[in-house]
Order: sequence, then structure tokens, then C-alpha cells
Amino acid sequence: MNPHSIFRFKQFSVSHHRSTMKVGTDAVILGAWTPVDNCRRILDVGTGCGIIALMLAQRSDAEITAIDIDEESIEEAMDNFRNNHWNTQLNAVHTSLRHYCESVQTKFDLVISNPPFFQNSLLPNSHKSKLARHTVSLTFDELARDSCRLLGDHGRLVIILPIAEKDNYLFSGLRYGMYLSGKLEVFPRTGKPAKRKILEFTMDKAALVKSHALTVRNADGFYSDEYKKMTKAFHPDIYFK
Repeated sequence: MNPHSIFRFKQFSVSHHRSTMKVGTDAVILGAWTPVDNCRRILDVGTGCGIIALMLAQRSDAEITAIDIDEESIEEAMDNFRNNHWNTQLNAVHTSLRHYCESVQTKFDLVISNPPFFQNSLLPNSHKSKLARHTVSLTFDELARDSCRLLGDHGRLVIILPIAEKDNYLFSGLRYGMYLSGKLEVFPRTGKPAKRKILEFTMDKAALVKSHALTVRNADGFYSDEYKKMTKAFHPDIYFK
């Protein structure tokens, strides 16, 4: 196996050469930022290699189910789950969100997703890439609808999206009775516009929407102190040198 196909964190490593979704900054920020206090059951939708599920397992005692429509991705996630400290907390299932929603009665405290989010761009030639990055297999509306069915009374949905797509999902979330409770704007570099936004929805009406911002890199190209602080439990110290 190519050593570059292994991504190493402080407490675990993940293989990501077979998955539709490689380990990237979006997933790391989502896994590090998302609140997990009082979560007993978590569902990771479109898990890819399982990176977000593993990060949440490190941060909580929750029982975590990870699903993906791509068979090779879910096989890789299973292998990654077996080879870590939290394997008893983690379960990987090869299924679509729609079929999973129809087949279980379980209610979750948190549904989390780094979803397919390019709605209007040209489709790639690769079918796997198409499923991973375009709303072909999972639309905003479907993610919102099925998450509502799977969440408990006080459950939350947390997703990361490009800035250009945030209004589409905000509309879908509100349409199905969820309330926006938190958001994080992600700036790739000092002086550059935000490229990503994390949205947190709750089934409870939120009294106040908590707004945050994160700049990943300083103007000199080095990681910012705020990014280092957010991810210090995961990235080895040498990663920031």
C-alpha cells in the first residue's frame, strides 16, 4: 500500500485510497468543531473513509453509525474502524440515507454530514466522484427530510457546505421544521473570502443563533493559531511545522 494513502492523526490513522472522499480540511474542521456533549447516538451520512466518525468517537462515548452508498468506501471505513481504539463504538453500513431511514426505528442525537454539494456544476466523468460530490444520490431536500425523521426531539443536524450553497440548504432545513442554531464561517486564508460554512440545525427552536468564524491559514500561508487550537487533539504537532 502506498504510504501516502495513510493519513496519520495523534491517536489513530486512516486509509483513504479506496474511498470516494479523501481526508481533507472540510472533514477535519467538521469533526473537530461539531458539539458532541450529551450525544448517545450519532449518524454520519456519507462517511467515505470514516474520518468524521472516528474523530467523533475520539471526542465522545457515543454509539456511532456511519453510512455510505459507495461499497468500496464503506469497506475502507470498516477496516479503519477495526484498527482503532474505539472499534466498539463504531458501525459501518452500506446503504443510502433513504433506505436506512426506512429500515430503522432508531432516533439519533446528532446527524452529521459532509454532503454532496455541487448542484449546478458540470458532472465529472467518474461515477464515484459524481456520487461523492454532486447532488445526484442525495439532494439537500432529502438530507433535511430524512434527518428530521431520524432525529430525536432534541436532536441536531450539522453539515458543511460551500458558501454558494448555504441558502439552498437553509431553505430545506426550515421547510422540514428544523431551526438554525449555530454556524461557522470558514476562511481559507487571511484576507480571502469565506469558502465554507458549517450549519447546525436543531429540532428545538433556538433562542439565539451562535455565529463563529475560523481562518485556516494566516497571510503567510502557515496554519492560524485558531485552527491549531481547534485541531490540536488530532493533528500531530509536526504537522504544523
